[in-house]
Amino acid sequence: PAISAPDGDQLALESPNQYPIKMSAIPDTPDSCNYSCSAWRGYRTAEMNFRVSLTLNDSALAKGYAHTVYPVLMASADFQDWWVVADRRHAFPTPFWGAKTAKSGHAYSKDTDACTRPPATSEQTTEAFSGTYVLACVVWSPTQFAKLEQQDAIAEADLSQVCNSVGGVCGWSCDSRVDAERLEGCSADGTINVTETSIAGVELGGASFQGEVSMQECADGSVTGKCEPTTAQFNRWTCHDCKYDPTAIEDDERRLQLIPGMAPPPGLEDTPDTPLVPVPGSAGSTGTTASKSALIYTSLPRFKVTVSGVTVPSGTDVFSQPRTFILTSSTATKGVWKKLYQAQTATIPAPFPVDASGKAIIKTSSDDESRPLLDAVSRQAMSLEQLNTLDIEPDWCYGMQGPMYLVACAVNSTVYANGFDRFKPGQHAAPPPFNDRCMAVSGRCGHACQSSQAEMANCTADGHIIQSKLLGAILADKNQSTPVWLFVYVLLIGFGVKVVMLCPGIFSPYPHCRRYDPFLTEALRYIVVCVPSAGENKNTVLRNVVGAIGCMPKDCKCRYHVAFVDEGHRHEQKVMFGKLGDLVAAIPNFGGNSYEENVRQFFLMWVAETKQMDLQKLKDGYKGDVDADIMERMSGRLPLKKLKKENGWHAMPAGSLSALDQAIDALEEDLKNLKKEKKDIHRDDVADWEPKERNSLALRLHYLSRAKPQEDERTIKAQHVAPGTWYYRVPQNAENKDWLRLRQGAKEMVYGLEDDDPFMNNVPLRTSRGKAGGLNFVENYLSIYADAPKNLYGDDRDNAPCLFSICDARHQFQTDFFHTTIPYFFSEDQELNPYVAFTQCPQFFHEMQDKLDYLDNNNAQFFRLNCMVRNCCGGVSSCGTNGTWMIRHPEGDMVWEREKRRVRDTDSKRKSKEYVERRTFHESCKVEDTASSLQQVLKGRRSQFINRRLSYGMAKNPVDYLAAVQRWAEGGVVLSMQTFLSYHKGVYMVWFTFIFFLSFLFSLYRMVSATDTHFILVELGVVDKSMFEKLMAPVIEWLHDQYWVTNSEYFQRHPQLLADYVTMTTQFMIWVATLVLFLVLVFVVTELLKVIQRVCGLKMPCIWPDEMRWWGRLLISMDNLTYFLWFWTAFFWIGFNYYSVFAKRSYHFSSVGMFSFMLAIQILSWGMIIASSMRYTLSTSMEANEVISLSMDNIWRSTQLFYITAPLLFYSIIKGVQDYLRYQMYGEDISYWVGGDRGAMSTNLVKYWTLLLLIGAVSAWVYYIVAGHNEVGAFGSCLIVSLIALDVLHPCAYLWVGQTKTSDAMVSEMTWSQAFATRGFYERKINNLVLNQTVTGLFKWLGPAWFVLMPLLTLVMPYIGVNQAFMMVGSTTNR
Repeated sequence: PAISAPDGDQLALESPNQYPIKMSAIPDTPDSCNYSCSAWRGYRTAEMNFRVSLTLNDSALAKGYAHTVYPVLMASADFQDWWVVADRRHAFPTPFWGAKTAKSGHAYSKDTDACTRPPATSEQTTEAFSGTYVLACVVWSPTQFAKLEQQDAIAEADLSQVCNSVGGVCGWSCDSRVDAERLEGCSADGTINVTETSIAGVELGGASFQGEVSMQECADGSVTGKCEPTTAQFNRWTCHDCKYDPTAIEDDERRLQLIPGMAPPPGLEDTPDTPLVPVPGSAGSTGTTASKSALIYTSLPRFKVTVSGVTVPSGTDVFSQPRTFILTSSTATKGVWKKLYQAQTATIPAPFPVDASGKAIIKTSSDDESRPLLDAVSRQAMSLEQLNTLDIEPDWCYGMQGPMYLVACAVNSTVYANGFDRFKPGQHAAPPPFNDRCMAVSGRCGHACQSSQAEMANCTADGHIIQSKLLGAILADKNQSTPVWLFVYVLLIGFGVKVVMLCPGIFSPYPHCRRYDPFLTEALRYIVVCVPSAGENKNTVLRNVVGAIGCMPKDCKCRYHVAFVDEGHRHEQKVMFGKLGDLVAAIPNFGGNSYEENVRQFFLMWVAETKQMDLQKLKDGYKGDVDADIMERMSGRLPLKKLKKENGWHAMPAGSLSALDQAIDALEEDLKNLKKEKKDIHRDDVADWEPKERNSLALRLHYLSRAKPQEDERTIKAQHVAPGTWYYRVPQNAENKDWLRLRQGAKEMVYGLEDDDPFMNNVPLRTSRGKAGGLNFVENYLSIYADAPKNLYGDDRDNAPCLFSICDARHQFQTDFFHTTIPYFFSEDQELNPYVAFTQCPQFFHEMQDKLDYLDNNNAQFFRLNCMVRNCCGGVSSCGTNGTWMIRHPEGDMVWEREKRRVRDTDSKRKSKEYVERRTFHESCKVEDTASSLQQVLKGRRSQFINRRLSYGMAKNPVDYLAAVQRWAEGGVVLSMQTFLSYHKGVYMVWFTFIFFLSFLFSLYRMVSATDTHFILVELGVVDKSMFEKLMAPVIEWLHDQYWVTNSEYFQRHPQLLADYVTMTTQFMIWVATLVLFLVLVFVVTELLKVIQRVCGLKMPCIWPDEMRWWGRLLISMDNLTYFLWFWTAFFWIGFNYYSVFAKRSYHFSSVGMFSFMLAIQILSWGMIIASSMRYTLSTSMEANEVISLSMDNIWRSTQLFYITAPLLFYSIIKGVQDYLRYQMYGEDISYWVGGDRGAMSTNLVKYWTLLLLIGAVSAWVYYIVAGHNEVGAFGSCLIVSLIALDVLHPCAYLWVGQTKTSDAMVSEMTWSQAFATRGFYERKINNLVLNQTVTGLFKWLGPAWFVLMPLLTLVMPYIGVNQAFMMVGSTTNR
């Protein structure tokens, strides 16, 4: 703690002495050092300490705020790193300097007896311990001493003649509550008011008292031995009982006198009948005879009398040391002072202290030889003391023997105020200058405990530290070290990214139609559910298609297509799909709407029975046959039974269900057939199904398997026609209806036999080998299918848009999917809204409960928080499956389009254009969903997020999810480079948004870095400088005049910082004003464009946002394109905490300020989360009576992903750059992946990274226990590191032992020797210990509990606030 008094740091500089604290030299021999302070198991180490003598002599400390002065020793080996090695606990004879100068330190002291003289009467007892004066009379003259010795009482007027110095205490003692000032001549602190000529306000003629006399109670009620004085006031002195027993002396007298031939002892020469010499005023005394019984009475405690500031009188009638008498008086005996202590002689017994039972505390003896018989001159003598000298002998070590700097620091008592308890052993201290915390300072230097003494820096030849190196100008503390700047800049970047993430939440979601009405489907050309599949088995695909059929809208007025896209070209899937069509055809049709209603009822029941399947039950990726009860559900047999039982189907005409039973049997037999077969994979394979009565049902089924020819492994999988790729020829006059026929003629381009027919266009057969290629194939096929004459409506529906839903094979739409989704494409007045591009529903895996979702397969926080926030401006990005797109092709649009190749022609050396098939979904990267979403944002269209569980998925292996996370990030890297490095239409809006974001970050950087109040617009010449200064002058003056500023103790102590405060505040105000001005300008321009384009109907020559929500969508798109850039924040955050554990901190924060900051951050952060979650929870509950809320598990899992995906993002950046270079330079198709693509690498990265974090946390605690506990703030960093480790414990355990093949049964059968040598035993034990709901339920609350406790902990550990501030503001999360 620094000196709190104003200009207190100047006190050490004002010392008139070169070395205000005289220190004993550092010993230069090993024998002079103590090595026991660090003894380890009986062995001596090189760490040592030694006794240090300190003499304070600094007259500058006479200033009022330098009260009790305590010693503190600091040591260093290099003059840079300093630590505390001793303080007042190791000082003796007192823990403080009793005097501050050599003159005042030359003092004489005397310890009084344990018991005062016994009272003579009860009246005297009352008088002695009511209002009392206790005065010390210090005598130098032997003559005057003899006079006092003979008297039991002395008149007050005579004190001026015999006493050279006087002083004492007054009031009511024995722990009294009476105010001492009520006694005349008594001060508030219980001391007698004494001047050179008066005592207790009474002037004495001829008096000339010198020096200062003090009285201090001996500590701990000590009645013998060394007196350790305290600072307690007189009314707080602790009295004790004493016993006076004259009978013991009388018995001795009679016993000794009766011994024949033995002379009586001195003083007992009279006959046995001679009475005892009476004690004046003793109890029961008449003045002539002594009391014959013992007396127990209350006595003042033992105390120390000290006289200082005196000089030895001149002359010969002078003692070498002064003598003192302790006198007492009261209001009743005013003017007369009596001796407080009884004279000790052989004939007068000495009183002794006793305990509550009357037993002697000090052992006494009746033996005369054991009694100290001191003469009066010796008994009253005072001893010489150096009050300004003390010794320090700590039990802490100073350090290693060798070079050492040892500094003695004099600190004020205020250092121990404000809750500061004491210094810690080895506590680090800031380097010189020391005058900010030391009122006086000196130092010694040398090679401790070593005979050879080499020169040392900052050290004089006689072993003193150069005083100027210990003192200096004290600058105000500023956190301007490199780690702080790095932390601040990273925090600002995190804040900027957080603003981008949360900014869309300021808007209100777009309104939409609230209820489904069959009338709405009249505005659509058709609805399609696309089911892409590459490797799933027949049961998985069937479950998906059942859901796709079951969600057909009721009374649909347009055709409803279910398209199964078989990317695996599996003939068995086509057969199964045909069997399903036969089953639909076998459902009873009694005319009218009966067929559609029966189909709807059957599939409604079928979906209900199959929605909670998982891959293990369906044996997809697992060995074995499907269980009979599961097969009964999958084949439709159980749904039919329930329909007969519950829905009245048993009442249908006889024989009407026989065909359906046969179709179910056929489907079940096919599902049991596990034979696999592929045919003509180099050709397209399509099959359509429609009801016999075309208008009886809107449903159409399509099996679509696009050509998948074998390609030459030596050639690049290019997206253009090149040797090794397959292509087909399209004549110049080709029509859309010729598309499939022309594709049947596809062949491979052979090097050297290139086809260069000028009348034909070569079109690549597969521009995308990934999911996007299959989606585009379906979209092109169905658009051409709808153009067939037999499929035309003959009304406006032929030119209407279509809805294109994507449902990956492992997912299943629920029956209310389209009843919920379709209204989102319509306005509140049921008009089709052309600005809605797509809707998105969350993914839901019923078997992955939040507690057991160790790798966040549900991606819960993204869907349950981020999507809610983004939906406020219509900026939710498509996530592929569960998305529904509204697609409209211009009339006469061809299925082929021209595109510039990315590879130059061999002959022309230019990038020519070639024909490719129409691409509705992007085929440029692995994240076709994000790329397609970006395309719609650039067109000004938006999305709608539907926060309902409208689709049930079957979770794949969580390990595969890590590969998906890596694939998404890699695709994001590629898409980002493709966007920012291209000239596509509308990309300039993304660039503008990104530049604005960078400008925002730069403005934050400038705000915290600049040291002036200049306005950047003034520097650019946009705003007149004089006008700006005129506007800012009253603002600056107002800041100066604020009461809490001008009267702040902090600014009074550091007036030079007031200008910094004004500059900082002014910069912030300018920053806010600039930001508001810019946003207002953007708002005005945007609203003006909205009026021009949407109200007036005028078209701008370029696309530009015409609503503020559009800017929000651009911010989200920019975030999607750049989020991977912040992968290093996780590494920085983890590294920053480990740096804080293992390195010395170079920054400091106020606990109250950090508490306020963290409390505000907590309120804002959790307020946003709770408000956003509650708003959508209430909305969905009111609209659909369904609640999907963000749980603690979800928040915890998202925090886990922040840590565990950091290496994946770094790996993805490397691979993404490589992919982009292949894409751009060679025209390679990078839109696809194969099973396990980079999955092993992704898994291993996360496995070893999380294991490293766990090992690192253990290492941090080991270091803290061994050495780090001396570092300031290291404990808080160890806590953060431990929380990080606990966050990744479950993912780490799951990846290492979560899929162990050793079961509990196998473990129970092992012997101890087998278990010890078997890896599976340990895997199973760790699995059971960590991966269970109890541990998960406990750990998930650690984060919230930490967030609640952390602001409170910052009051005692401010550095925790620094760490947590980053986590709350700086952490970035995305999909």
